[in-house]
Amino acid sequence: MRIAFFCGVFFPLPGGAQIQTHNLANKLVKKGYKVDVIILNETNIKNNLYNIIVINKIFISIFFYIKHFLFIDLTFIFKIYLDKLFKNKDYDIFHFQFLNPKMFFLLELVKHYKKKIVATFHGADIQIDKEINYGYRLNKKYDNILKKNLKNIDFFFAISKNIENDLLDLGINKNKISIIPNSVAIQKFLESRNKVDLNMDQIKLLTIARFAEKKKGLDLIPKIAEILILKKISFKWIIVGKNSKNLIYNQFIKKNLRYFDFIENVQNLNEEFYPSTKLIEIFKKSDLYINTARIESFGVTIIESLSAEVPVITFNTKGGNELIKDNFNGKIIPNNSVEEMVRQIIDYQNDYQMYLKHKRNTLSSVKNFDLDLISKRTIDIYKNL
Repeated sequence: MRIAFFCGVFFPLPGGAQIQTHNLANKLVKKGYKVDVIILNETNIKNNLYNIIVINKIFISIFFYIKHFLFIDLTFIFKIYLDKLFKNKDYDIFHFQFLNPKMFFLLELVKHYKKKIVATFHGADIQIDKEINYGYRLNKKYDNILKKNLKNIDFFFAISKNIENDLLDLGINKNKISIIPNSVAIQKFLESRNKVDLNMDQIKLLTIARFAEKKKGLDLIPKIAEILILKKISFKWIIVGKNSKNLIYNQFIKKNLRYFDFIENVQNLNEEFYPSTKLIEIFKKSDLYINTARIESFGVTIIESLSAEVPVITFNTKGGNELIKDNFNGKIIPNNSVEEMVRQIIDYQNDYQMYLKHKRNTLSSVKNFDLDLISKRTIDIYKNL
């Protein structure tokens, strides 16, 4: 079987869709399948077992804008370009991961190859949150292009229940949807060195997020930290992610830098599967994972944290409340309640037995997200199609 992944976003930009596409593609190659990953920009990836095809971004942009803004359809010319690009490939499945307008343009074009088309939406490409101005669909043109192209997709992977609900709201037949969640290479976490027995007198907090301040809730971190300091709680908060150091410009954090460590996005250029061993070690040196995001499609860092046996405190938001079971592998608290976040952090610090109990439940709660299992389910669906 030969599979083509079309990715609307890819490395060097960090993100869950990129990680999931890379991990799944590498795993499928290791299982004996031929995989091409088709992207629009040059990538810095070096640990790919799959083949990478870069489509000329300027070329596709010209034809996209001529069609959708000047209403002149010259796509037959672009089809000639694709035919040459895909010559002798003989794909069985076209799988679109994270759909932006240009991916939809490609989706329309590859339909003429008469191959099965699968789509996985990863968040901004289908979710809407007007309060924080989040989601491509806030743009009416994108929303129209999406709705027009749904009929061209043979099957949908929903990475979470909330994404499935978004698809159902768009009128997709439930029989054409399967919940195939994001995954994590659990064995890689098990092979990493054991977690150090840390001193709970100084609790170590971890948050991993690129600097998308409102979506990721990074604006709440100074408020949480301020209350912890006022209550004389000894803590160190590690914040990992692209441009996360922008938080230093917050006046409160600037005055209290001793409580924080900022780490730029941890690269993984040589290992076959994400996250990197270095990032796993950061997880394992942490006591609690703090998920401050206001909306997520899934929450990859949450299952990574659980795989590292680190309990999670999360707001009761999409992407968190499907993965955390309250008082089992972490805590779910009311949205944006910084006071309750602080209270739960202190409760963990004061009740070490509760902490250990939740820690013991972490691994069992992620077994259904293992990369080996998810890749097998993916292949089964491909074969059925």
